[in-house]
Amino acid sequence: MRLDQLMVETGLTETVEEARALVLAGEVSLPGTHGRPTAGQQVREGQEVVLRDQPRFVSRGGEKLSHALESFGVDPTGFTVLDVGASTGGFTDCVLQAGANRVYAVDAGHSQIHSRLVADERVISMENVNARDPIQLPEPVDLIVADVSFISLEVILPRVFDHLRVGGRAIVLFKPQFEALNSEVPRGGVIRDPSLRAQLVGRFVAWLTDNRIRIRGLIRSPILGDAGNAEFLFWLEPSVA
Repeated sequence: MRLDQLMVETGLTETVEEARALVLAGEVSLPGTHGRPTAGQQVREGQEVVLRDQPRFVSRGGEKLSHALESFGVDPTGFTVLDVGASTGGFTDCVLQAGANRVYAVDAGHSQIHSRLVADERVISMENVNARDPIQLPEPVDLIVADVSFISLEVILPRVFDHLRVGGRAIVLFKPQFEALNSEVPRGGVIRDPSLRAQLVGRFVAWLTDNRIRIRGLIRSPILGDAGNAEFLFWLEPSVA
């Protein structure tokens, strides 16, 4: 197996591109081997991979959500959480480290969530579950966190908000490239025009208002998304009818 692929499979990075960048920057070492590793180097399964600065979470998503929890003053201690678009589990890892009691980790894919989280009895991994469709949960949740790709939050939120207990809230990652019209996204998928980003955020704010969803906070993510897209974190609260 290639080193960059192993880094993704073990949750050290979210993408092969990120793994390659870390290796190229000299941030990766392989205990028990000689010389500086390369991204395409063949390694055995189970090879220990050490990053110069070990990440706090199983993926970069955890850093994004951690920044939001701190900025918004949200303490999930004791919470039951629904993580929509869990993937490797960065958001799940973050809320668990912050004190959550239980996390329903939902993702349309399979075999993506980090093995450490699979082994954690507080995590209920729900694979092959598309958030476009009804999600079956045995209990209401205190907090929803969402990091979805290739689908608009406007499609997802009305479906998942039914699972919030009264007074429950959500923190969602807004990715402009997936909220834009196809004609608005340039080749390569990176929206660099700040005026277009502002327009897309404005559209989403208008949609939230129309759907009686209160915005309690909005910040820019401290970390760029894949390929360099700027992202934003919304703290939301549905209005009680």
